Amino acid sequence: MSTISYPGEMSTHTSGLARDLEVLELLGTRGAWEDGGYGVQQISHLLTRDKGQVSRVCQTLLRAGLLNRDRSTKRYTLGHHLYALAMRTQEAHLALLARPTLLDLMARAEESAHLTVLRGGAIMTVHTELAQHPERDDSFDGVSIPALKTASGRAILATFTEDELAAWWGEHGEARDVPSVLQAERPPEPARLKRLRKNPGTIQSLERLEKTVKTTRRRGYAISDGELTPTIVDAAAPLRNSFGLVVGAIAVGARKDRIKDRYQALGGLVRESAEALSWELGWRPQS
Repeated sequence: MSTISYPGEMSTHTSGLARDLEVLELLGTRGAWEDGGYGVQQISHLLTRDKGQVSRVCQTLLRAGLLNRDRSTKRYTLGHHLYALAMRTQEAHLALLARPTLLDLMARAEESAHLTVLRGGAIMTVHTELAQHPERDDSFDGVSIPALKTASGRAILATFTEDELAAWWGEHGEARDVPSVLQAERPPEPARLKRLRKNPGTIQSLERLEKTVKTTRRRGYAISDGELTPTIVDAAAPLRNSFGLVVGAIAVGARKDRIKDRYQALGGLVRESAEALSWELGWRPQS
């Protein structure tokens, strides 16, 4: 017996899921954490959603263990089951394995060390080991930032083939207006992240990206000079698993006034750390 597909059926289900995800994303923000969660009225106000609809979504997520609710304040927070799921992800496993390497790199560079992954056109920081007095802090952890402005993004893209790089640029490299029908309402972004997204950066064409990739491949590491934080130089190198697949990158940011022109030394340090962790992940480079 064939299944009858009704027009709009998939979009209805998808929009429902999108509403659920919006609530989870909102409750995962720093503001929600600092306020001890949000109540239904505040969630509906911030997401400009119907209060009754938000209440039903929250109740569903609560029963699934994806949300918790404080009995006294009636505020919702992210639930225990999300943590259980998160600990089963590739990123969580990678972060666990990477921590000793990041600690060692942080101590040797005397700057914060980061584990990052590429997701679509953005880089997400999975874990950070903070230096004692960091200028670049951990405020980007869990936040997606434009890959082209990061050393991590450039390091990972440098492992792409020519066709893969062109395909990636076609999908993510050029800024495009999102059709209004696909625009999802999101909690307001921090001003710092808004400024970062508006800044075009130094890579504004596929040709420029290809040149950057060639330099990165020759060095074995990528450099981003002040494109995330004006006073910071970032260096990054890719991580590979036992199949030779790139699963992320290790990055470290150093203050310009301290590193001066020693970019090569910083890059070499990051490359050594990435190669050591890749070896632990089972990667065996061809001789």
